[in-house]
Amino acid sequence: MKKHILWLVALLSSTLFAATDAQIVEHFKSTIQVPNITIEVVSRKGVEGIDGMDFVTLNLSDGSRSQKLSIFTKDDLIFPDVISIKQGGSIKEMMEMAELQKKLSAIYKKEEKKNVISLGNDPKKDTLVVFTDPECPYCRQELAQIEQRLTTNNLKLIFTPVHERSSLEKSVIIYNETAKAKTDAEKIKILKKYYDENVKYEQKISDADVARIDELKNKYFGAGIKGVPFIVKEKELLK
Repeated sequence: MKKHILWLVALLSSTLFAATDAQIVEHFKSTIQVPNITIEVVSRKGVEGIDGMDFVTLNLSDGSRSQKLSIFTKDDLIFPDVISIKQGGSIKEMMEMAELQKKLSAIYKKEEKKNVISLGNDPKKDTLVVFTDPECPYCRQELAQIEQRLTTNNLKLIFTPVHERSSLEKSVIIYNETAKAKTDAEKIKILKKYYDENVKYEQKISDADVARIDELKNKYFGAGIKGVPFIVKEKELLK
């Protein structure tokens, strides 16, 4: 009788908890038809408010390329995403953002002041950190709203250019010139000048300065930023 009770407890326990790491890896290996693919679980955490559900991040690699994949698992089920009506959206997006903010926070707290252009200084307003690129068309659209943004938020800009060398050079010039500016208006004028797609510049930028911006970009993209403009509240990075 005791053995039967223990067997029943084990059976019930197996249905109350999410699939194991090994089960998840085996599932994706059998469904992704890529030769020599390796799959590993890199993180796993419970989903707050949903008993028995885990949020799992996998790393998939074929030896030359790698990709992150996040899924949810509960009992013997796997879900690509979970939508919360109460929280108003994708739990996957919320948890991925929380993970990204945690990684960015460790970097941002140590960032040198010379790599941050500050606009606005109103303690009553939230501060937004904007990762940007002077040659990105979407960043140009964002910059066009900068005065409007400043009516509701302070801004801190960090250059993480994804385009050609010229975008790295423009970033160096903007940092150099805004460092000498005395007002927000002067900084905005400089930003708008070099974000103009028709701008011409004669300054000679050293390979060392270009490498510094490239390193700055790689640091934040390595933490998980996927594109620009990317905007996050500074208070989330200072927790």
